[in-house]
Amino acid sequence: MQMLSSAVEYCAMDYTHEDLIKELSGDNELKKQFCIIQINEINNQYEADMLVYNLTDKPGPIRETASFKILELIKQNNFKHFFQKKSILDIFIKAIVDINPSVSRNIIEILPFVDDSGYLYSKIIGEILKTQIAIKDIPDNKSYLLNKKNFNLYWNLEAIISISERITSDNTLFNILKNTAVSKDYTIREKTAKAAFYLSKKNDIFIQILNLLANDTNMYVRRYSML
Repeated sequence: MQMLSSAVEYCAMDYTHEDLIKELSGDNELKKQFCIIQINEINNQYEADMLVYNLTDKPGPIRETASFKILELIKQNNFKHFFQKKSILDIFIKAIVDINPSVSRNIIEILPFVDDSGYLYSKIIGEILKTQIAIKDIPDNKSYLLNKKNFNLYWNLEAIISISERITSDNTLFNILKNTAVSKDYTIREKTAKAAFYLSKKNDIFIQILNLLANDTNMYVRRYSML
């Protein structure tokens, strides 16, 4: 009841744009959520930095609300340029594998609006390679650790798919997909097939990946070889 009472109080208040931005550095989680929702413009780099600051290492509802707002703003030409700093892109990379799937999905939608797709590509590839190395060292009886790493692979592959039209794929990515194509986790094989399908539109070498998965036991994996 106290939380509901506070929410009603915050809704009744009149905020200036400066008030909303100031709250981004505050500790009142409920009020901060409400203020993030109310932001409808970014006037300078500092304001963008403060909004992105709330995308990681904050409570789940704050991260989710911040990701929704960044997606809303970066789609608009007037504000897109405020979200192009490499330090911001590094936070986007980190947020790809947020434990909250809603945050991850929003970041996946944000990535196509980043101008420096080459930087994104190199960073995402680096994260995938680190994850694949880590998976090799996980004992069979540590299923929790394996699931966590597969979660990372899943969302980073989805990130590659989201920028596939704007990148120049290379042998490193091809070899990554050859590896993930034989994953025991069908969701990883499905993302592999999906990535190969989109990448094959610009580079025929990825048809080999689709052929590897054409007879997969899972129909959701096989379907990309049939499109």
